[in-house]
Amino acid sequence: MELTNDSVESIPLTPHLLFPSKTRKYVRLTGQQAYETVNNLLSEVSSFKTSEPSREEPLIVKARLGVLGATVTIRIFQEGDVSSLDFTFSYKRAVYIAFAVGIIIILLGLVFQSIFAILGLALVIPLILNANNSAVSFLDLVNKTLPFIEKEFAHKALMADRERWKAQPRDAEALYKRLSEKHVNTWGNTKVLEYKIAEYQTLGLTRNEAIRKAAEEEGIS
Repeated sequence: MELTNDSVESIPLTPHLLFPSKTRKYVRLTGQQAYETVNNLLSEVSSFKTSEPSREEPLIVKARLGVLGATVTIRIFQEGDVSSLDFTFSYKRAVYIAFAVGIIIILLGLVFQSIFAILGLALVIPLILNANNSAVSFLDLVNKTLPFIEKEFAHKALMADRERWKAQPRDAEALYKRLSEKHVNTWGNTKVLEYKIAEYQTLGLTRNEAIRKAAEEEGIS
């Protein structure tokens, strides 16, 4: 079902932050699915990527966002059917390059005694801002893409469930009766149950399939 606040279904666009350093996002994906998704996204924006595949958590991906961009390290932890993505951005390389360029410009200015060379220090600012923009742009790409990836994997999972249910049929009316009894005993009514069923129907399931899905979630078979 949908989560609120840190929802994995609805991720707000990244505000125009200034040099974001650390952020965490949650997605309704397994750790391996999240790992593959992150690698695919990084392939679109970076040719400087290293992965650290492991059977143990966290799964780690590290990439430089462009030649002079920020460096991002992403650690992926699976928590049930949800994974957390921890993003850490570093700007050291961009700062070092900008510092080196600044020193060279100053030295040229002193050697040639030219004020125009000193004015070349203005070139340092775009170098640093480029690193910031690379991080913000990547976060925007992540925020815009993840909801579609989640829906794609959710749809595939539901289709797999549908095939399994066809091979192993159950009496939907009997399942609904047991679900109703459980919800009435717990909540005093079946409003939550009907909400869950309606939500699954919006994903493309029939009412009987939605009942089966809800029953499996609640340990009723």
